[in-house]
Amino acid sequence: MATKTVKGHPLWLVLVVLLAMMPLAVAQNSQPQVVSDGLTSIGINDGISAELEVQLGAETTALLSWTCSACTLEVVSGPEGFSVESHGANVMSIETGQSGTVQMTADSEGTDVLELYVVTEVEDTLPTQRPAPEAATDVMSALLCETATDCIDDGQGHLFSVLSPGATPTVRGMASADTSRYVAFNITQGDTLEWQWMVTTHAVSVSFYHQTDSTETAMETVMTSPQSNAWPSATPAGQFWTAPEDGRFVARITTEAPTAAWTATVVHHQHVPVRSLMDANLSQGVDLIGHDSLTAPFDWSDVHELTLASVHAPATVSVDQLLSGSWVAGTPTNLLPGQTLKVYPYPDVSGGRIKVIESPVFMLQAHTRTFADLAGLEAPSYRPIDNATDNSSWPVINLTTPSTGELTLAVHDTTDTYRMVVDGWSESIHFVQFVLEGDVTGLELQLWDIDQNTGEVLATDITRPVGDQLKIGLQVGRGTHYLQVRFQDAAAATPHLWGEEADARTYTLRPSYSLIDEGEEPWFPPSDDAVFWGGVARWFMGLLFLLPVVYLVVHVKRSQAFAASVAEKKQRLAWYIQRLDSGETSAKETRIDMAKALHAVAQLEWSEGLEAWGPKRLEHRTDDVALAVWSVDERLASADGRWPLVVGVHVINGTWDLAALRFDAPEGQAFEVAHVEPRFCSKARKCSSTRWAPGTEPTSWWSWLGLRRASTSN
Repeated sequence: MATKTVKGHPLWLVLVVLLAMMPLAVAQNSQPQVVSDGLTSIGINDGISAELEVQLGAETTALLSWTCSACTLEVVSGPEGFSVESHGANVMSIETGQSGTVQMTADSEGTDVLELYVVTEVEDTLPTQRPAPEAATDVMSALLCETATDCIDDGQGHLFSVLSPGATPTVRGMASADTSRYVAFNITQGDTLEWQWMVTTHAVSVSFYHQTDSTETAMETVMTSPQSNAWPSATPAGQFWTAPEDGRFVARITTEAPTAAWTATVVHHQHVPVRSLMDANLSQGVDLIGHDSLTAPFDWSDVHELTLASVHAPATVSVDQLLSGSWVAGTPTNLLPGQTLKVYPYPDVSGGRIKVIESPVFMLQAHTRTFADLAGLEAPSYRPIDNATDNSSWPVINLTTPSTGELTLAVHDTTDTYRMVVDGWSESIHFVQFVLEGDVTGLELQLWDIDQNTGEVLATDITRPVGDQLKIGLQVGRGTHYLQVRFQDAAAATPHLWGEEADARTYTLRPSYSLIDEGEEPWFPPSDDAVFWGGVARWFMGLLFLLPVVYLVVHVKRSQAFAASVAEKKQRLAWYIQRLDSGETSAKETRIDMAKALHAVAQLEWSEGLEAWGPKRLEHRTDDVALAVWSVDERLASADGRWPLVVGVHVINGTWDLAALRFDAPEGQAFEVAHVEPRFCSKARKCSSTRWAPGTEPTSWWSWLGLRRASTSN
């Protein structure tokens, strides 16, 4: 039955559950938000109050500071005996006699965000007597900042340290008109102490004493907070003090109000004396942020101007220049926020250094700009006097595309001279023209046609503006010539001192070029590779041509040596027979040696040759020719049945172009000349043999020789 009732009324069950939940939601929304020390962001909706509460201790003071668009903060209740006092529109102090909870409400006419900063336990505990330099005292610990860029955000519009939203004061306390309070901080020479007021109920002043073990120095700066200071604020209220020596700072807190509650944050900035910019790209700009002083060396050329701008705070700066290994000190200049300083380099400068002097906090923006004319070179104010002058420092102007330049009046640059290189054949003629675009007032152009051999000026032309146009043209030969842009009156254009800021005169040179006469086509010398490989080829071919000569010399030397050995060994035919008989050599080997011997004996005198072969078988002599014949052992024949002979012919007188030997065989069977060594008939390239038979006419065989002029000796 009950089950049916539950199933029959589901809508009723849902309504019951919703009604039961509504009181719980209201209770949760009505719970106040507990606020602790630090910064808290609270959203406020239109028509809905935000309930807040703060826990306070007994006999203490709490400071509340807030910011919003349009809201109100009201204390509703607190522990017995508490009191609330407003200090301006955004600061409130609460004093309590006993511990308890303070409840507050925040309202707004629309949607808003309340930034509430709370500091509790503000008590009057600081000493009222300043310690002597040699006396011991308690010191506070300041927030440490090792690098200025870690603590400063220039995007905030100031150079004070940017504190985190949850930051708590370094020091807090009470001040009164009749008594000063003191707090000490250890410090190192060159380090800077930053005092930043956070929340104050009245105007409170702070000043510093610097103490060593034996001395005390009162620092000049006194810093006073606003009448009632709220935190956070767009521009913090703070000041900086730099330690002249190692020791401690003693802060003195005073007020003209009967009683004032205050809180402050103290930041210890370590001194960074040097920051190197040697590898920095100053053309893109560099920020220098720091405290008290800084030296920043940088690479500097004589065609770059340096611009320094101070941001958010004044700074005293100077720029030193390195010349010939010595530093030339710059003049200290005080730059106010937004001011800039331009520094121009001396000629041949090799480096620079930016020095910041006695500036409590600073931010400098440094960047360089080149005032070079072309190719990173500053065009000289004169042209070379002759061809022997090295002209590499004169920039080369392009004859096909426009070029830009600048007359930097700040450094009294009133003349720019450019090198113009015209390429062509020998005796060629060219026409070049330049149009100067920009402000042409007071300017003029000059062109020089230079003799490439002597360096003398062949022709020149000077033009001045006609209306608002300035152009010049001239016929020139091939080679190097010069163009100059200059002020007509250099003194009138530079009435200021060197280095003082002055507007530069920028211009554009637009060229035009035409070939008048092509000239004579030159013979171009070979390249180095062609010269090298040509030499290699000549040596290679020369060596190849020398090889036959070398071979011939060696062959002749060997033949002469062999001939000498043949001449020494008399009766060579008998020697051959002896060797054959003893078996020391074969017939073939002997025939080869005899062939060599025939060539060798031809180099000897006729009488020596006769003695070399031994006793003759036949000898015949006339007035013009001598003939000798030796019979040779048949074993030396090249084939069986042959009869080897050695025949010598010597021309005594005259010069014979041809010679012939005739062999007759009047008896016996037919025979033929089967072999001749050397081949007497080799010049005719053929040999003939004649057969004869008994009863026929005698037959002759002729062998033709090509002879040289023979010695007439016998």
